[in-house]
Amino acid sequence: MGANLDKNEKSFFIIDKHEWKNGAIAAGAPDYAENLMVIPNRDAARKSSSQYTWLVCPHLSQPDFVYRYYLASGLITMVLGKCFCEDCLDRILSNDDLSELIGSCRPMTDKIFQANFISPLIDSNFNFTKMFEQEEDYENPPKTWITCSHTATWSSLKKAYETGGQLFIFEGFFTCQDCFEKIPTDSLVDLLYEGESMTDAFFQNRIIDSLYTINYDSLDAVGHFEHTRHK
Repeated sequence: MGANLDKNEKSFFIIDKHEWKNGAIAAGAPDYAENLMVIPNRDAARKSSSQYTWLVCPHLSQPDFVYRYYLASGLITMVLGKCFCEDCLDRILSNDDLSELIGSCRPMTDKIFQANFISPLIDSNFNFTKMFEQEEDYENPPKTWITCSHTATWSSLKKAYETGGQLFIFEGFFTCQDCFEKIPTDSLVDLLYEGESMTDAFFQNRIIDSLYTINYDSLDAVGHFEHTRHK
């Protein structure tokens, strides 16, 4: 799956193929893997405060929308600078058209995206996972996220993201499209054994902060910033 620049959509690129497949949404509380993966430190993420690098669907465009939607086990899809709730994703799959939805989405810089989407997402996920814990552990922060093996390292996350594959976020899981589509047949057990368990801080530092740089580079590769400079 690739991407190209859509000159009619306020400089935001669109997906050029529509063979998206929708997997099943897993229900229930996730269990957690034992080992915490060690990833070499990288340079600090490039966070833009002046350029729009994300589009977020209207149902996730405010912090309280994100918090309530995710706490209710809502599925979030992230693909090439865009974030959709399940209803908006279904509309895209049904209509094979992004133009109408893009017009109602909220553009965000990296810093706005962090404050209005990522932070409430992490807070909501923390409270979601706490509902299933038996007791408090004040000395050790809980491992609140499971990432599939294809998103757990910089190189694998970059490969999954820049090729236009969807990333799915739901109930403490962060998975690539391939792993998400296998859930109905292979169950969550494979994700638990093959994936990586992370605290909120580790997830922010190693996954989200990395994603800012990867997303910026992906946008730059399709000419997004060149187009905005000539508007």
